[in-house]
This record gives sequence, structure tokens and C-alpha cells, in this order.
Amino acid sequence: MSAGRRKPWRHWVRVLHRDIGYFLAALVCAYSISGVAVNHIDDWNPSYRIESTRTTIEPLTGDVDAMQAQAIQRLALDPDTVKGRHIAGVTRFVLFIDGGGEARVNPATGEAQVKLVEKRPVLFEFNVLHLNHIKGAWTWFADATAILLLTLAITGLFMLRGKLGLAGRGKWFALAGVSTPAAFLVAHYMSQ
Repeated sequence: MSAGRRKPWRHWVRVLHRDIGYFLAALVCAYSISGVAVNHIDDWNPSYRIESTRTTIEPLTGDVDAMQAQAIQRLALDPDTVKGRHIAGVTRFVLFIDGGGEARVNPATGEAQVKLVEKRPVLFEFNVLHLNHIKGAWTWFADATAILLLTLAITGLFMLRGKLGLAGRGKWFALAGVSTPAAFLVAHYMSQ
């Protein structure tokens, strides 16, 4: 190619596609993992691990402070994680635990249920990004990411020409990519 000759437009499409792909690779991986997790939200909590156990301890006695100390000791709770308490009549004493957990005790019978909540490492952070819990400037960055993903999809359509490009076998993949979600939408609306 001579120094004065312009590069074909497909060259710039490939450059754009490649560089956007490099830039978005980590975020697309995070969004994809989060997307699979959130798709199954009816089956599990994708952001938190919740452990609930039932047990029976000795009945609680004394004033509220004494009952709290007894419950913490008998349920083997870390006192630093207990952030509050609540008495609901004579049958329920509740300790509030860091992260949304709680211990419910019937002071008279000692019947107890402890619910501990723990963030799922890495997956929690991926979901924070994907579900836009950060808001503010992240919203604008996420919008820009969506536009870049759209650009990635469009440039991908035109990277190759001929029998391997959109005019050849590419049209069948593009058609499948459009018709598959369309078929699911039609089936969804027909079943309602």
C-alpha cells in the first residue's frame, strides 16, 4: 500500500471493534456473570448468602440488657456484630446483626432462630455494578458502556465481507440472533 493511499473503511471498523472489545472485556465478563446469577433470582439470592438455623437455648431472664447478654453468649454470636434489639411482647426478643441478620428468641421457652447474612464475594460487587446500585456518575458510564456495546455489535456485522461476512453466512447468524428472542417474546405473549 502506498503512503498516500487511504485505508479502506473496513480497516477502521476492525480497529474500532478491536479496541472497544479490549476496553469492555472485563466489564462484559462481570456483567455476564452477574446476568446469569440475577436470571435465577427465584432460585437463590445472587448477592447474599443467607444461613438460617433453629435451635433451643436456656430461657432468657432478667432485664433487657441481661437478656441480650445471655442470648449473645448462648447463641455464640459475636457481640460486635449485634447492632440493636427489639422486644415484641413476651414471646419474641430480637437481636439485629450486621448485614441484615437477626436472632429471634422466645425468652420463656428458649426457642431461637438465627439468620446470618453474608455478602457473596465478587458476585456482590458484580451485581452492584450491573444493577446500578452506585447511581450518579456510574449511571453515565453504564450508559456509555451500552452505547459502546451497540457499536461493538454493529461493527461486528461489517468486519468481514463476502461469503464469511453479512452477505454470506453472517446473515444466517444475524437472523438467528434476531429470531430467537423474537420467538421467546411471541411465545410469552401468546401464553398470557
